[in-house]
Amino acid sequence: MSPTVPIYVAISISEGVYKHWGIFIDASGKEDKILLQVAGSDGRFRYEMETTDVRQSERLVELFHLYDVDVSKINSIKTIASQVTVHNEIRGWNCQDYVLDLLEALEKEAIVNNKDAGYKTQKDSLQGKQEGLA
Repeated sequence: MSPTVPIYVAISISEGVYKHWGIFIDASGKEDKILLQVAGSDGRFRYEMETTDVRQSERLVELFHLYDVDVSKINSIKTIASQVTVHNEIRGWNCQDYVLDLLEALEKEAIVNNKDAGYKTQKDSLQGKQEGLA
């Protein structure tokens, strides 16, 4: 069996109204720990990939485990993350929407098995944490 690496949603306190979300790939090497996110503000978000261990951030409030992925899929995840559309034309679209859009893209590309009961439970739970939904 190939080695796996845990994938989390890093939930942090932000400057804005809502908590900040990003996908954290918790690889074993310090230089391999990656945060995939959009940064900015309403209408001005941009994609960012940051090499960091989010556990070191004082702003981190929760590391939400989603699933474990085969190490060989990390580059595909990074590529897909950079290609997810940043919807600056949609008022109120934010980093939380980006994370959910990225998960949909990973499911579509079969990087994540959306039939896996554990993953589905975690994703449903994550969607319940999304803020600003009326």
